[in-house]
Amino acid sequence: MQATHRQAASGDGPRHALWLRVLVRNRLLHFVVLGGSIFAIAPRVQAPDTIVINQSALQAMERAEAQRLAVPRLSEEQAREVRYRAVSDEVMYREARRLGLDRDDPVVRQRLIQKVLFLAQDLAGASAAAGDDELRRFFESTRAQWTRPARARFLHVYAGPARRDWLTGLKAEAVSLETQRPGMPPSLGDAFPLSRKVDATREVIASDYSDSFAEAVFTQPLGSWQGPVRSKHGWHLVKVIERDEGGTADFDDVRGKLPLHYLVARKKEITRDFLRGAASRYRIEVRGEPAAAVQTARALPRNVEVD
Repeated sequence: MQATHRQAASGDGPRHALWLRVLVRNRLLHFVVLGGSIFAIAPRVQAPDTIVINQSALQAMERAEAQRLAVPRLSEEQAREVRYRAVSDEVMYREARRLGLDRDDPVVRQRLIQKVLFLAQDLAGASAAAGDDELRRFFESTRAQWTRPARARFLHVYAGPARRDWLTGLKAEAVSLETQRPGMPPSLGDAFPLSRKVDATREVIASDYSDSFAEAVFTQPLGSWQGPVRSKHGWHLVKVIERDEGGTADFDDVRGKLPLHYLVARKKEITRDFLRGAASRYRIEVRGEPAAAVQTARALPRNVEVD
C-alpha cells in the first residue's frame, strides 16, 4: 500500500513540473493574466456612467456611411451596424480613459496639441478670407520677398544630335518662312516632343532644354535667328522674340499667390500670440534653468507646421 502511494507521488512530481514549464512559457496566458490584472486594479466607476448618442450625431454618422457606400440611404441592417459601432466606440473610449490609457501617450499628446492649435487659430479667425486691403498691406510688408522671374518668348527649329550641319543649312529657309507668318514657328527640322513656340521662365527653359541653352536664350540678340544652339536634346535654330530679365514684383504680379501666403503668416502670428499668453501662466524650466515665458513662446512657433 505504501509502495503504491510512493509510486503515485513519484509520478505526480514530473507531471507538476511539466505543467509548471508550460505555464511559464505560455505567452497567451501571460497576456490574459496581465490584462486581467490591469482591469482588476483600474479605478472603478463610482456610479453607472450614462452614454448618450444623440440623434444629430447618429444621423451624421449614417450620412457619412451612406456616402462611403455610395447609396442614397442605409438599409435597416446597415443603420443597426452604425448604431452598434457608435455605442461600442464610445464604450471603448470611456474604458480607455478609465484605465488611464490617454495619459503619457505621445500620439494622444500630439493630437491634443494639434486640437488646441486649431482651436486657437479658429477662434482668432485665421481662416477668414482676406480682402484686397489686407492683402495689399501684407504685400507691402513683405515686398522684398516677391520677385518676378526672368522670362523669355522664342521660336526654334530642332535637329537631332548628329544633324548640326544640316540644321545650319536650314537657317535661310527658316527666316523666309517665319517672315511670311510672323511669330509662328517654321515647319522645318526633325520631329520634337516639346512646343516649337515657347513662353517660359528661365528656370523652366533650363529644366526642359539645359542650362547652356537657357544662357544662350538670355544673351543672344532679340529678333533674329541664331544658332545652331545645343540643348540636351540636340541642336536648335532660335529666334528670341521677347525677354524679361525679371526683378521686383508688383502687387498684380503676385495677386494670385498672396492669399495662401497671407493665411500661413496669419496662422503663425496667431500661434505666436496664443503661446505667449499661454506660457505666461506657467513656470517654465529648460534643463533645470528658468526660462522667460515670452522668450519660450517666441521660439516655439518655429517648430509648428502650418497647413
